[in-house]
Amino acid sequence: MPLRETIKAELVPFTANCIPELMSWIDSEQACRQWAGTWFEYPFDQHSFSRDCRWQDLPTFVLQGAEGEILAFGQYYNRLDCCHLARLIVSPKARGTGLGRQLLAQLVAHGSKELQLERASLFVLKDNPRALALYQKLGFQQCEYPEPEQGLDICYYMVAPVKSVIREGDDAG
Repeated sequence: MPLRETIKAELVPFTANCIPELMSWIDSEQACRQWAGTWFEYPFDQHSFSRDCRWQDLPTFVLQGAEGEILAFGQYYNRLDCCHLARLIVSPKARGTGLGRQLLAQLVAHGSKELQLERASLFVLKDNPRALALYQKLGFQQCEYPEPEQGLDICYYMVAPVKSVIREGDDAG
């Protein structure tokens, strides 16, 4: 299969108008668990989705294309003095175009500056090799999670220097 062309997109704040599009990307319970974890209600409606994704509580962004289309979604917050990335997803229509790299690089650049942190972190399910490979390319390394946390047996906790994620993400395309 030929490589798809890299799409350039801008990181913009998430708004309620984005909810229906984002909901359409998550078409099964398995997809929901992979994206948001076991506590996220599925099946969902617009109200439960809005509540469970916590977009009003956390810095939440989308990558927006040149025509205003929503291409990717992600959040960040301070977790253990890292810019922790959460609920990362690329539109099914735009996967394989470099948007995952862009999303991580732009979220980390924005979040680490706002939070004044030098490391980024995330969780990834052990059965998500495509995401794991991307995160490793961006400089994330598996680490032991330093606190007791339920559900970590199915996840890897990964940490990377902010500079590495931004540099490797900028090299995309």
